Amino acid sequence: MHLSFFVMAMEKNIYIKTLGCKVNSYDGNALINQLATRGFRQVAESSKAQLSIINSCSVTANAEKQARYLARKIKKDNPNTKIIVTGCYAQVNSDELSRLDYIDYIIPNEVKHKAAELIETSFNSDTTKLSASKLPSDVTPVTNNRQSHFKSSLTIFDSAHSSRTRAFLKVQDGCDNFCSYCLIPYARGASRSVPFNQVLDEIERLGKLGTREIVFTGIHIGDYGEDLPEPKNATLTSLLARALTAAPNTRFRISSLEPHELTADLVELMARNSSRFCHHFHLPLQSGSDRILKLMRRHYDTKEYREGVAMIRSHFPLANIGTDLIPGFPGETDEEFEDGYQFVKELELSYLHVFPYSKRPNTAAARMPNHVASQVIKDRSAKLRDLSSKLAKAYGMKFINTTTEVIWEQDCDELGRKKGLSQNYLNIVAPTSSANLDQGLLSRVTIKGMVDHATFLAVPNINSNQ
Repeated sequence: MHLSFFVMAMEKNIYIKTLGCKVNSYDGNALINQLATRGFRQVAESSKAQLSIINSCSVTANAEKQARYLARKIKKDNPNTKIIVTGCYAQVNSDELSRLDYIDYIIPNEVKHKAAELIETSFNSDTTKLSASKLPSDVTPVTNNRQSHFKSSLTIFDSAHSSRTRAFLKVQDGCDNFCSYCLIPYARGASRSVPFNQVLDEIERLGKLGTREIVFTGIHIGDYGEDLPEPKNATLTSLLARALTAAPNTRFRISSLEPHELTADLVELMARNSSRFCHHFHLPLQSGSDRILKLMRRHYDTKEYREGVAMIRSHFPLANIGTDLIPGFPGETDEEFEDGYQFVKELELSYLHVFPYSKRPNTAAARMPNHVASQVIKDRSAKLRDLSSKLAKAYGMKFINTTTEVIWEQDCDELGRKKGLSQNYLNIVAPTSSANLDQGLLSRVTIKGMVDHATFLAVPNINSNQ
């Protein structure tokens, strides 16, 4: 037998493709780092992998469709690779995945804490000897999200994933809200916080490594601390207050907050330490209609949302405030959509993430009457995306010929310009010849113009590097 066969047989190459949110990306990176300690090596192409992992999303039907398409394509291009599906789709509909002949193994979120161990076992096993369900022996197959609520599993930030530029730090996972349209409480499990001191130790370690920005992330980080026995009354605000001293040379960003969890204490803490926090707030609205918000089981109304935006702007007049919207929720009338459209427009938010309503199995919204026609949902989504482009441009124009702080990334754009992210969460590019723009360097720049509605051309100020 040819020598190359034995070389291939000894290799432990893995390919991973993560779909969906930043928390899923975090989980995917952590999994790669855990597998690296077991001798696996990540490769950029699935054609070179003995194991191909799809870290799936289930927030919409299209996300699940994309996971199936990728798995099918990878198996077609490389019949010898084992296909493993993990993530949210693997949790809410493992039975469907198990019936697909191009998928070899399924690791739901409820056993995510031992995913690396399970993947290594799968790698060393003959797939023909796996159970018919293609699941770990202690996991029951789930059909169309008909399952019990489990306690989410956490993975602490892994040192191998740290960079001098930015670190995403997951401080919480899971959700207890059960919004009527959403699978997340089923896919991710009950809300669970990373222990307070464990988070602070990680922040201190990242600060000592020279990480310039730490992004606090999770499924529902406004819930942080509610399940912790100590310290008593731990909250996201108290965690951020301690983070300031744990990493004194690092700036912090909050990935997303529910509108009813935006407290005066939190905003005032950020305002007192303005230079240490990114002036960026993501507050999911979902609908600008109070009736629809109530049907969605959201815990606020448009009045409360407007007051939250006003509170932010009273402390941060130029804050970058973005939101999520779900057009086409069951029963949403043309008038309600237009009212919501005008509400968002009048708030002058900076950008919109538009998620067309997608019927998810075993959710309350799926059983509601008066589902909106798919073409109407598409039309409403297009109108909101057009508004988002206009809002982003209007927001960006406020910064032309102003100065701001930028942390430079490792990568350049297609024209060779260095890429960075400003304190206000603006994408910045600058000519590499204009100054020393090493990764992780913080510079003050003057914004000269817009490349497009989401990217700005800037010139670094002389002697401003830190």
